[in-house]
Parts: sequence; structure tokens; C-alpha cells
Amino acid sequence: MSDVVSHPGTRGRTTELGRAARGGAITFVGAAVSALCGFLFNLLLARLVGPQGAGVVLQAIATFTIALAVGRLGLDTTAVWLLPRLSRQDPARVRAALAGTCGLALAVPLAGVLGWLVVWQAFLRSRDSEVLDAITIAVVFLPAASLMMVALAATRAFGGVAAFNAIGNVLVPALRPISLVLVVAFGGGALAISGVWAACCLVGAVLAVVILLRMVGHPSRRAAGGWLPDRALLRQILGFAGPRTVMAAMEQTIIWIDVLLVGALLGSVAAGVYGAASRFVAAGVVAMTALRIVVAPRFSALLVEGRRAEVADLYTTTARWVLLLGAPIYLTLGVFSPTVLGWLGPGFGDGVTPMVILSLGSIVVLAAGNVQSLLLMSGRSGWGAFNKFVVVCFNVGANLVVIPRAGIDGAACVWALSMALDTLLAAWQVRRGIGVSPALGAIAGTAAAVMGCVAVPSLAVVLVAGQGELQLMVAVLLSGLVLAGYCLVDRRRLRLDELASVRRRGNAPQ
Repeated sequence: MSDVVSHPGTRGRTTELGRAARGGAITFVGAAVSALCGFLFNLLLARLVGPQGAGVVLQAIATFTIALAVGRLGLDTTAVWLLPRLSRQDPARVRAALAGTCGLALAVPLAGVLGWLVVWQAFLRSRDSEVLDAITIAVVFLPAASLMMVALAATRAFGGVAAFNAIGNVLVPALRPISLVLVVAFGGGALAISGVWAACCLVGAVLAVVILLRMVGHPSRRAAGGWLPDRALLRQILGFAGPRTVMAAMEQTIIWIDVLLVGALLGSVAAGVYGAASRFVAAGVVAMTALRIVVAPRFSALLVEGRRAEVADLYTTTARWVLLLGAPIYLTLGVFSPTVLGWLGPGFGDGVTPMVILSLGSIVVLAAGNVQSLLLMSGRSGWGAFNKFVVVCFNVGANLVVIPRAGIDGAACVWALSMALDTLLAAWQVRRGIGVSPALGAIAGTAAAVMGCVAVPSLAVVLVAGQGELQLMVAVLLSGLVLAGYCLVDRRRLRLDELASVRRRGNAPQ
């Protein structure tokens, strides 16, 4: 598929890109703030409690995140998929769908937490494990985190991203480093840090529910039927959410299981070093996250109307935007990994090679754009669940073999291969099963151009002047200028006019 140039026949496509650009710009800022807060939390955690304490906290966060992926039953994605369809096809069932999704999001994790507390009290408390105690403190707040995520997803489904960004990307992430400093100032350690990290979700949950109720109570939605979901609606919710639960759990398992396995096989110190390196790498997904938040509901609405050509165009163009915005972060992290890890203090130098491997592997994920969201919004949550199951089996099996022999370097290699496998499976299914064929050549060309614009100047700076903060600043400035020049020259094919039009058309209906 060739690049699409704007003309009267592509007005609908331009509109979709304009919507993605406007919402994506807002969400990009929010996601950048979230990433910055995560970076600050990671930095403070490492410097204030060291590799051992950081390893305990990161293992608790890993367990909490995987449990949250299971406990919320994929209902956040279900809301994004279902509510736009009901709003167009059956508005009288919107409120009932909200009650079903949010109610299940609170009740199921609550039951899981009660079960864990019984097991911990009866069998695990006597083991005197700091990691298990940290996990137990954190999971108490699992129901609040689940409700927060689903309620915020529902606000996105109504066409707005303000609440999602203000609460999920700014407030809650900002509270975490502040709480960390306060805990340490009052003499708390890894257990208390794990608790306050999770407790921030309680504040977010209360605010998210209040905002969602106000949105539902808006005069334009007061005739949207009752709150009690019938059996048919519950079956529809659970039919999508069931496979999505497996998929979400597997997604978070792929992201976090290596931290847990490193901790189990090599100890908390190694888990702290590896986890710190992997958290830095997480900053590069800001652009993809921002655009996913916006385009996922659009994918659902366009697919239900059979507008596959517009889906392919939206997917291809936003994938190239993701590369332009995200790949430079990974390339810079890879080249300057010794400098970046040096900020954490002594004991984290062993994370240099894993950071390089994780950064390069993540560029493959960026190149695939929002292929996972496209697969989900087509209603094929079962396909996604199967993919994740295959990838997790590969990830766990390979890590059990590789980590004892190659340590955290091997864990990084396994993660990169796992993400590549996951991406390839989803891309093949989108092309063969949904009939959406993105312009792979255009995406690959953008990836190569970005690597040339950023990696070459950065490596040249290191070869001439070595590592250091000043060299990092020079490399960022130099590569930024080269990349900006490329964007200027190739702006028509990159469709950057749509991004530039965000401000001009900020008041256009969305």
C-alpha cells in the first residue's frame, strides 16, 4: 500500500488522522509526564534504598501488575471496544454496560485479595520473606487499581482523554515519587514503599468514578436506559473480557516475569539491577501508549462500519509517528546506557548490556505500531490470548534455561525475542484474518531513517568524546537537529501536516 496523499477522496481518512493527532497530542503530554514520574520514582528508589531494596519493591510491583491484569478481567479494553458500538447502535444499554464492567472490575479483585490474605496468613506469613510481605501489602489496593483503570477506560470510550490523562497519566504517577520520598524521610523501607506505591490508586479510583458518573449524567445521556445489565449484555461483556483477561495477564507476565525469575534464580540484588534497567526502557512506549489511547476506539468504530482502507491508513500513519517519537528514546538509551545507569548510584553497572538489548528489542515493538490494539478492536480477543499464551510459554521456558547460564544479559535477550514473536503473530493475524494491510515498506523506511538520524550522531559523539552527561546532551541536540531536518524534508509522506494541524483545528468536533 502506497503513501496516501491528501485529496478530496481521502477527506475521511484525513479526518481520522486529525482526530488521532489532536487526542494523541494531549495524551502524549500526559504519557510523557507519566514516564517522567516513573523515571523519577525509579531513580529515587535506586538511590535511596539500593539494589537490594529496589529488588524487593520491583518484585512486589511486578506481582501487583500481573495480578491487576488478571483481576480487572480485561474490562478496561472491553469498555473501549463495547461502549463506542453501543453508543452508535443501542444507546439504551450504555449505562447497563458501564455498571456491568465497573461492578465486575471491583468485585473480582476484591474476592482475589481476600483469598490471598487467607493463604498468606495460613501458609506464607511464617516464611519471613520480605518480598512476600511487600506483595501482601501492595495487593490490598488491587480492587481500587482495577476500578480506576476500567472507569478511566470508560471515559475514553465516550470520546475524551482529559480524565484519563489527568488521573492515570499525571496525578497517580506524580503521587508515587512524592510518597516514596515521604516514606523514606519517616524511616520507612521497602515494605512501606510497596504499600504507598499501590495506595496511590485509591485516590485515582475515587476521582475516576466521580468523573465517570458526571459524564454519564450529562443531559445528552440521561435517556440512556437503566443501570442493571441483563444476561445477554453480561454474556457479551464476559465473552469479550474472558479471552482479554488471559491476554492482559499474559501481556503483563511477558513484561514482568523476567524480573521475578531473575529475583528467584539470582536474588533481589540482581532483580533490582535488571528491573531498574527495564524500567528505564519503559519510557520509550510513551508515543505508542498516547496514540493507542486515541486510536483504539476509532479502530473499533471504523471496523464495525467496514471501513478497512481507512483503518489501514490510520494504522500505517500512526505507526510511523510512533517510530518518530519513540525510537529516538530507545536509541539514545542504548548508546548512553553507562551514563544513564550511573545516575542510579553504585551497584547498577551490570545493567548496561541488558539495557542495550532491551532498547533494540523495543524498537521492533514500536515498528509494529498499535497492531495489538487493532487486533483487539476487531473483536478477536481470543486470537490475542492465544498469542500471549505462546509467547509466555516461550519466555518462561527460555528464561529458566538461559538465566542460570547467562544471567541478566540472557534475560534481556529472551525478553527481546519474546516481544518480536508476539509482534509477528499479531501482524500476521491482522493481515490474514482481518484484511487490513498496512504499508510495511513505508514503516520500515521510517525506522531505518530514524536509526540513521539518531544512532549515527550519538555513536559519533561517544567515539569522539566518550560517555557523560555533557556528551549525552550534545548527542541529543545533534541527533534532534538531524531528525528534524529529515521530518521537514519528508513531511508530506510522513503526514506531519496532520500533527501540525492540531492547534489550528483544536476546536473541531471530535
